[in-house]
Amino acid sequence: MGSGGKNFIRLFTPDESHSWAFPILLEDEHYLALDKMTHMAVSHSPSFPDRPSLSNLIQHAIATQARWVTKRDIRNLGFAYRIDFETSGIVLFCKNNEARQKIGDLLGANEEQREFHCLVHGTPGEESFEVDAKIGWVPGRPEIMQAGKQGKQARTQFEIAERFAGVTLLKCLPDTDRKQQIRAHLQHAGLPPVGDSGYGGKLLMLSKIKRNYRPRRDGTEQPLIDRSALHYSKLNFTHPMTCEPVGIESPLAKDIQVALKYLRKYAPARDGAND
Repeated sequence: MGSGGKNFIRLFTPDESHSWAFPILLEDEHYLALDKMTHMAVSHSPSFPDRPSLSNLIQHAIATQARWVTKRDIRNLGFAYRIDFETSGIVLFCKNNEARQKIGDLLGANEEQREFHCLVHGTPGEESFEVDAKIGWVPGRPEIMQAGKQGKQARTQFEIAERFAGVTLLKCLPDTDRKQQIRAHLQHAGLPPVGDSGYGGKLLMLSKIKRNYRPRRDGTEQPLIDRSALHYSKLNFTHPMTCEPVGIESPLAKDIQVALKYLRKYAPARDGAND
């Protein structure tokens, strides 16, 4: 797999009032991996008709024969999987139906390695741990999942990437692929994702970590992270067409990088602290 051509594609709304540039992480004749920013859906949801979605933007580009589409002779581009609206990082698209079917079989059999990073509230005592708990629906709340004894079998490995005072950056390695698995497993472990109100997380505010913080004159403050602090960092699999190893990586999103900068400066880990 190679990057091939420009290192990003630009997508427009049908009225061209908004556009977004998506970095190309990897590309070949079968697949296109893009780096998705937060607050962008992968596919359209009738529950949120006003949200932009990558699929709709791509369909518009194909219908209007955008330059990057004609250059690659793309007639179809379907997503291999979904990630949540607020989750940033890797999204993989398929350039033909055969590629989509084969990658779907591979991902469905969990024959790939996925790595996410997430900022969470709390400090685990151990350097690595596992959550093995089923993922099921929450009655009356279709947008939320819960981990426990009901639902589909799910398992996630977690490793500490960096510790701070009361906050931890975790590497998340799901062994299965369930809806909102990582977020539900983190809540189950008592380590809710930062900024994720649906799973018990709170906004990360500079005023809470910086001593002698000075508010703005109007008294308002923007959070360091205004969404669930989850990022899809790495995807490794065996290419179903060429049988060659494929490795896709996405650098941490800018808002998470900024948050880490302030946490390192104002909230370093306290020796022996587990709170």
